[in-house]
Amino acid sequence: MSRLSGKVAVVTGGGAGIGKATCLLFAEEGASVIIAEQNETTGAEVAAEISASGGTAFFVPTDVSDESSVKSMVDQAIEKFGTIHVLVNNAAVFHQQGLDASVEVWRKNFDVNVIGLALVSKHVVPEMRRAGGGAIVNLASISAFIAQPNLMTYNATKGAIVAVTRCMALDLAPDKIRVNAVCPGVTYTEHMQQRLEREMGLGREQADEHPEWGGLHMLHRIADPREIAYPIVFLVSDEASFITAESLMVDGGYVAK
Repeated sequence: MSRLSGKVAVVTGGGAGIGKATCLLFAEEGASVIIAEQNETTGAEVAAEISASGGTAFFVPTDVSDESSVKSMVDQAIEKFGTIHVLVNNAAVFHQQGLDASVEVWRKNFDVNVIGLALVSKHVVPEMRRAGGGAIVNLASISAFIAQPNLMTYNATKGAIVAVTRCMALDLAPDKIRVNAVCPGVTYTEHMQQRLEREMGLGREQADEHPEWGGLHMLHRIADPREIAYPIVFLVSDEASFITAESLMVDGGYVAK
């Protein structure tokens, strides 16, 4: 039997990268997937891809930093599927700057990466309570644990997500809602592909071989988005029923090196 059969899952930022890979894998594992994505083109494309493969998906245009948008998404999900069992808080922005960052950059990072996560959780959790429990995975990063040059704005949000995950896990344990974080290393998403090509002229194989990219991982390569999606599936499945408040490194040995 598929590990998520009968489950209804919300994935924010599900139109690309790790979010897209998670939506596709969730559908393969039997879940009905709500793709909460701001980009209407990519969100609709992922929903169509899942449907074409025989899965069940519903795309809802969503801005996680706008509470009215979040509430509308949850209302539509309940109207469509009746309940929510799983939430993956994946939506993020990548305004990566250091001490010279403007107030606007700081606010944008926190509005989406941290406050957006809190808003989606705020409106999904009551539905999980009604369902008798659930599981939440927040996308943090190795950047929550290490210093990186000129990444203060981004890393601060990922560190906050680790702290939020622990607090949510404590607060929601009586409701039988488990909360964990996944902390990826460098992952070859569309965003990373564009950055590597634009800034360094690197393709995938070159990035794997580069000492400052793939070379920083023990496995001497960067990850595919699906390699991050698999641990997410595990954490929301019944196989992880005694795991909560954890921040799981999925980093090819980056932080331990």
